[in-house]
Amino acid sequence: MSSTLFTPALARSKPAKLTVLGDSAPWKGTIIEDAIPAFTKETGIEVEYIQLPNEPLVTRARAELTSGSTTSFDVMQMGASMIGWMHSYMADVNELMKTAGGKYAADFGMDEFSQASIDLASIDGVQRGIPYRSTTYILHYQPELLEQVGLSAPPSNFAEYLDAAQKLTEAGKPNRFGVGYCARQGGAIVDHFGPYLLSSGGGFYDSKTKEILINNAESVAAVDYYASLLNKHKVVPEDALTWEWDEIIANAQNDRYAMGITLNASATPINRSDKSKTKGRWQWALVPGRETIADSRSSLGGWSFAVPSAGANKEWAFEFVQFITSREWAKRSMEKGNASARLSVLNDPEVIAKYGFTKVMADQLKTAIANPRDAYWGAVEAQLRAGLSKTLLGQASPQDAMDEVAAGWERTMRRAG
Repeated sequence: MSSTLFTPALARSKPAKLTVLGDSAPWKGTIIEDAIPAFTKETGIEVEYIQLPNEPLVTRARAELTSGSTTSFDVMQMGASMIGWMHSYMADVNELMKTAGGKYAADFGMDEFSQASIDLASIDGVQRGIPYRSTTYILHYQPELLEQVGLSAPPSNFAEYLDAAQKLTEAGKPNRFGVGYCARQGGAIVDHFGPYLLSSGGGFYDSKTKEILINNAESVAAVDYYASLLNKHKVVPEDALTWEWDEIIANAQNDRYAMGITLNASATPINRSDKSKTKGRWQWALVPGRETIADSRSSLGGWSFAVPSAGANKEWAFEFVQFITSREWAKRSMEKGNASARLSVLNDPEVIAKYGFTKVMADQLKTAIANPRDAYWGAVEAQLRAGLSKTLLGQASPQDAMDEVAAGWERTMRRAG
């Protein structure tokens, strides 16, 4: 590897500042608090990271990217759900690699990323972003609590999951419940439902044929089971109807539930933070399957960093992207709640020993299924949020709610052609 930090070609066009547009989730702590100051120290370039809630983020990005003008941001934090419409406005990573001249260009290690994470940042075989965060859902559980109710292992199927949840809820009365999940009609509700849907053999829709699956027998059974945990069996706290990403973590830290199928990276603040009353009590397993663990499936998502084709500082923007997604910073990012997309990090013995969940995460990635990534997904996902919320609130049966969602999806896809 060259000892020279930057090539002359990059140095001649060095900007005073780079701007990154991203969401407001807290998993970027390492980037903002540590990597950006290090990048500025090495290059002299200031970096402004504009953080917006997801919907305003998409609104601003769409307005600028479709305007035909130079974008005000140099780097885009691109979610898996965004690439369906955003990909044509992002530079081809392979083309950027050809002219990259920073210190990571010669030995970046693209082959260390999971193929699933590469696929999430690609459309039609063209890679548009460098993966940073790979998100799948795994079972978090407190083994000591399971042992107290006579269970020596985490549940491997839905029947065992319900049985454990009932026993744990009874033992934990009145404050601790068997299961936690995000039930607010917001950004987390669909992703938290996803593992239950996929492990039931259900699905959303076929992106190629546009066959709608959300109201078939398997999918409706998944909605029924999911909602029954809250409404019928009451093994989920009622205030889960207000929970999103921050709340699922905070309530685990405050010992409000004994098990939860939630984000892999949530393990770090739940099990390692000094703020957590349950620090050190958690372990992890694959998501239970409908009948057996062989049915286990999980949602797959993630974030990558991309360079807009209409950006003013593409070479330096890509240097920043390579900097924050490098081996060094990928490994360091785990401490502040990231889940690296680099398999070399997930399988690092030091990382496994320190964080615990990464081996389970790597195993769950083998059968994880990405949400649709086409141009429809943003609109139809919002309709599914509403349908799930109606079921969880008891305002509609699972079949009626999903039939309504399916009808809405048909209209959306028909209008879009």
